[in-house]
Amino acid sequence: MYMRNSYKALSIAIASTLAMSAIAADGVTRLPTELQGLNYNKPLVEGKLSSSIPTPESILGFPVGQRAATPAQITEALAAWQKVSDRMQVVEYAQSHEGRPLHYVVISSAKNLANTDQIKSDLARLANPVNLSSSEEKRIIDRLPAVSWLAYTIHGNEASGSDAALAAIYQLIASQEQDIETLLDKSVIIIDPLMNPDGRARFTKQLQQRRGVAPNVDTQSTLHTDAWATGRSNHYFFDLNRDFTLGVHPETQGIVRSINEWNPQLMIDAHEMGSMDSYLFGLAREPVNKNLSSHIRKWGTVFEQDQADALDKENWPYYMGEWLENLYPGYSSYAAFRGTIHILYEQARIKEDGVMQPNGRIVSYAEGVDKQLVSSIANIKTLAKHSKDIYRDFVKDKRQLISKDSPFADQTFAILPTKNHQRMAKFVNLMQLQGFELHQSTKPIKVSKAKNQLGEQVKTELPVGTLLIRNRQSQGRLVSAMLEFDAKITDEVLVEERQRLLRNGSSLMYDATAWNISMMYGLEALTVKEDISEDIRPYEAPEQRPPIIKKENALAYVIDGQDDASVGFAARLMERGVTTRIIDKETVLDDVNISRGSIIVSRYDNEFFTGDLDAVVEKTAKEMHVTAHAVAGGHGEGDLPDFGGSHFKVLAQPRIAILHGSGVSSLDFGAIWHSIDSNLGIRHSHIDSNHFNWTDLRRYNTLVLPSTWRSKLGKSELSAINNWVESGGTLIAIDGSVPQLTNPKAKLSQVREIKDAFKEIEQYDIALQREWLAQQDSYPEISNIWQHNAVDTVNYPWDVKAKPLSEKQLKKQDEWLAQFRTSGAIVAARTDQKHWLTFGAPPVIPVLTARDPILMSKGRVETAVRFGSYQEMDASAWKKHVKEAKDKPVSRKVGWATLPQKQELTLRMSGLLWPEASKRLANSAYLTRERKGNGQIILFSGQPVFRGSTLATNRLLLNAIVYGSGLGAHTPITKL
Repeated sequence: MYMRNSYKALSIAIASTLAMSAIAADGVTRLPTELQGLNYNKPLVEGKLSSSIPTPESILGFPVGQRAATPAQITEALAAWQKVSDRMQVVEYAQSHEGRPLHYVVISSAKNLANTDQIKSDLARLANPVNLSSSEEKRIIDRLPAVSWLAYTIHGNEASGSDAALAAIYQLIASQEQDIETLLDKSVIIIDPLMNPDGRARFTKQLQQRRGVAPNVDTQSTLHTDAWATGRSNHYFFDLNRDFTLGVHPETQGIVRSINEWNPQLMIDAHEMGSMDSYLFGLAREPVNKNLSSHIRKWGTVFEQDQADALDKENWPYYMGEWLENLYPGYSSYAAFRGTIHILYEQARIKEDGVMQPNGRIVSYAEGVDKQLVSSIANIKTLAKHSKDIYRDFVKDKRQLISKDSPFADQTFAILPTKNHQRMAKFVNLMQLQGFELHQSTKPIKVSKAKNQLGEQVKTELPVGTLLIRNRQSQGRLVSAMLEFDAKITDEVLVEERQRLLRNGSSLMYDATAWNISMMYGLEALTVKEDISEDIRPYEAPEQRPPIIKKENALAYVIDGQDDASVGFAARLMERGVTTRIIDKETVLDDVNISRGSIIVSRYDNEFFTGDLDAVVEKTAKEMHVTAHAVAGGHGEGDLPDFGGSHFKVLAQPRIAILHGSGVSSLDFGAIWHSIDSNLGIRHSHIDSNHFNWTDLRRYNTLVLPSTWRSKLGKSELSAINNWVESGGTLIAIDGSVPQLTNPKAKLSQVREIKDAFKEIEQYDIALQREWLAQQDSYPEISNIWQHNAVDTVNYPWDVKAKPLSEKQLKKQDEWLAQFRTSGAIVAARTDQKHWLTFGAPPVIPVLTARDPILMSKGRVETAVRFGSYQEMDASAWKKHVKEAKDKPVSRKVGWATLPQKQELTLRMSGLLWPEASKRLANSAYLTRERKGNGQIILFSGQPVFRGSTLATNRLLLNAIVYGSGLGAHTPITKL
C-alpha cells in the first residue's frame, strides 16, 4: 500500500486508521510489516508546479495513484481545479443511469480556451469540406491547434486510467515547465477521466469492502478478484466499449455527440488486461476492418514509435498487436472510421496495492497509473509535432469521400418503409446520433442493381418514403462500417483462423463478425449499387401521430400489433388494471385494418373498471407513442374474425421474475432487465440464484432464466421449477440455461440438444417435413381425392431408400462439425406465422447466433422460429439437378434434414459462418414452446437481446414475457 517514500507518513496514518478494525486482545493496533518491492519511488508528476493549483493529494486525501479514486472524488477534483485554473474548462456531457455526471475537461492556453467555438467550427468545416476552397482549407489548418481526446476507464474496474487522467490534468494545468506551456499553446487537450462512473462506483465500493490493513499482492485474493456483476459494466451490466455504434446508453450517446462536435485528431482509450501481462498499445493486427482510411495506419506507426521510445526510457516492457484485432467497429475505435487516429492502451490490471508477477517482481498500482500517464503525454506531444500534416491527410480523405471518386461513390443503403414505427424511429435516431446524412424518396425509384439481406441480386422499385443513406458522404467510412451487409475478411486471415480452430479450438476473432444495423434491428433493407441522388429530399421526421382517434359509440380501441411499442402498451394497461385482449388472426373492424398481434381494449371487458377508460388508454398510448383507433362495430368483413370470437384472446397480467447472481451471465441478465425497463417500464423482480431454494415461486407467473456460464440449478431447484410450471407458470430459458432443462435426466423439456437426438434423428426429420407441408397453400394429392380406387403409390417427404447413418456415425460427424461454431454471425430464420410468439415478426427474420446450443424439436413441441429460410430454386437449376440425380424421386439433405422438393435453404446473412457450422445449424430450432401441465416452457437457443440492439429477436422475447401467461398457460378465472 506504500508506494513512494514521499507518501510514507500519510500512508502510515491511513493504515493506522484502517487498523482500528483489527485491534489485538491487548488493545494495541497492529501495523503492517514492510513489503519489499512495493514502494514506487518515482513521482508521477515532476517539474516546477504552480502552488495555486491544489495537489490531487489535498483533494483526494491520498496521493494520486496510491489507490483508486471514487467517481465522487474525481468530480470533486475537477470542480476544485476549475475554480482556480485558467487552463481548463469542465463540460458535463451526460448523466449515467444512476444519475452520476460524466465530464470532459478542455485543457489549453487561455487564448485557445476563449476561442473554442471557432475551433469547433473550423474542425467541422474540415470534417465535411463541401464547397471548401483550397485556400480556405490552408487558412483553417494554419490557425488550428492540435486537438486530442483522451478517454479513460470505460470499464469501471480497469481503474488505473482514471487515476492517470487526474495526474495528467494536474500536470497540464499546474506545470510551469516551458515544454508544457508550449504544448498548451499548440494544443487543445480534451480529457474524459471516467466514461463509466456507475461501474467504477461499484468497483471502488467493492475495493473498500475488501481492503485490509496490510497490502495484498496475491491475485487470487478477493481484493484482486471480482464479485458477480463486476464494475466493468454499467448500471445495466452492459459493456459500454461495444456500444459506440449502437448508442444504447446515455454514457456512450454523450461521448458520440461530443466526438461529433469536436472532430478530434487523436483519441486514446485507456484499458487494463490480465494482471500477469505487461502493457499493450499501438496498431491492431488482422483482421482489420477494410473501411478504415490508410492515413490512420500511416500515422499510427508514428505514434506507436514515439510511445515506445517513452516507455523504453522507463525500462518498461510492452508489446503491440498480438491478440488485438480491429474488425468490429463498435469499440471506442469507432472514431477511427470518422478519421480520428485511435490508440488503445492495455495496462496489466493491478486494482490496488500491487501484484506479484511470475518473475518475482511486484508491480504496484502507482506504476500502472504511471504507464498510462507517460503514454498519454507522449501521444499528445506527437500530435502537436505532426498536427498540420495530419489535418492535411484528414481533409484529403474527406474530400475523396464526398467526390465521385469516393470508394463508396456508387452505393446507397435503402431501408424500406415499415409499420413498425418504434423500430424505424430507433434506427433513425441512431443514424442521426452518428451524424449521418439521411434522405427519403419522394417518388418510386426503380433500381436494377440491388442486393437484399439474403444475398440475392434483385431488380426492384423503392416505394415513396424509403429511407436512403447515401454512402457518398463525409462520414462514408462509418456509414459503410455500420450498414454494409458483410465485413470482408481476407483469405489469409481465414486460413489462419481455420488452422487455429483445428489445432486447439482458439480463434483470431475477438468479437462478433456480424453487426450491420438493419439486420440487428430487423428492418428490411437493400444495398443499391448506385448513388441515388434524384427524386429524394433530406429526411424529415414524420408528423407526430395522435395517441387516440376517437369515434362516437366506440365499443373498443385497437393498437396495431406490427409496432413493437404495442407490447409495452398492453403491459402497462394490464398493470393499470385494464382488461386487454390480443387477436391472433388479422381482420377488419369498422374499416380499421387489424393485424395479428394487435391489442384490443373493449368497453365490454372493462365494464367495471373504476377509472376513466378513455383517459387511461390515451395516456398509455401517449407514453408508448402509438395510436389507439376507436372501432364502433365488432363484425369482421367477410369471413374475417368478429369481436367476441375465439381469435380475440384475453391476456393475463405478467408477474415477472428474472434469475440473477452467481452462475448467471450478467451481460444477458442486464440486457433482459434493460429491455423490460426501456420497452415496457413495468414492475418485475430479480431473484438471487443463491437464494433460489428459498424463493416462493407462487408470487410469479413468468420466470426468466438468462444464459448461464455453467449449470446452476440443482435437483431440488429443478423440481421446484417443474412443479411451478405444471401449476400454470411460464418458464422462459435462454442460451446457456437451456441445456439443464433439455437434459433427458431433468424430465422438464421434450426439446433436446443435437447430441442427445441422434437415436431418433429420423423422427426429427419427419417432424420437420410435417411442419413444412402444413404451411403449404396447395397439395398435388387433392387432384386424386375423388377417385374411387385405392392408390398404389404415395410420395413420402423423405428418402425411403436411403439407409440412415448410425447413431455412432452421426455423433462422430457432429463432433467434427462442432469445432467450427461461429463467434457471432447473423443467419436467416423462418417464423411460424400462426404462432403467438411471432406476433410482429415477418416470415423471415435475422438472428444473431454464436456458440449457442443446437436444439432439436419434434412431436408436441411447437417450433415458432427455426434456422434457415426456404427459397424456391430457379426452374432451370432444378431441372438440371433432377437430370443429374441418380435416385428418383429426387431426395436431398442438409445435415440431418431432408430438403423439400424444389427448395434451397438460405442460412447465412452476414458474418463468418463456416460450411460445417452452417450444416450443423440448419433447420435446428431457435425458439420453441411446449405445454407442461397447466404451464409452458419457452426456450431460446441464443440470446435474443444482444447488446440491447437485436430488435427482431427482442420482440420475440417481449411477446413471451408479456403475452405468455395469458396465451400459452392455463389461467384460472380469479375475479369471482
